[in-house]
Amino acid sequence: MNRRQFLINLSVVLGCSVVSVESMADAITSQINNNASKGHFTETQLECIKLIADIIIPQTDTPSASQAETHLYVDYYVHHFMTTKERKVFVAQMDHLISDRLLQLSSSRQVELVQKIDREMYQGTEQSTFYSKLKQLIVIGYYTSKVGATQALNFDPIPGPYQEIKLDQVGGVWF
Repeated sequence: MNRRQFLINLSVVLGCSVVSVESMADAITSQINNNASKGHFTETQLECIKLIADIIIPQTDTPSASQAETHLYVDYYVHHFMTTKERKVFVAQMDHLISDRLLQLSSSRQVELVQKIDREMYQGTEQSTFYSKLKQLIVIGYYTSKVGATQALNFDPIPGPYQEIKLDQVGGVWF
């Protein structure tokens, strides 16, 4: 197993911690029973996820979420680890967001719309629950990707000897 495959598997395990054991068992059972049904997001849905991911984690001195291919992580997670019912609700909410013509809006309006949804995230509506899950998957996918772990976080594969340092000397978010 190479490092990339290990990180992919690790991100799946971390993502699975968000899902109940019953949901995982149902997802695995349905995959075994129905191996022929391998649905994935359409190009429009993937573009919508890319857009939202880049608004949540834009390119700064580190790569953006779409450059880390978080949209592919979301696609993999939704189609391999969500139950059929959860997947249908997630896809329906994604389609609802696309029907709001998110992709056709100007970039400033796109940011405004996503910020509005973000502010309403804890309202408990179906749309806010969808957005909360999508944002969670984007963040997990980004920080467990090679790009996120090596460039956005202070990753050191060979840390060297133990040296006691103060927290303000660490920098970044890897502590």
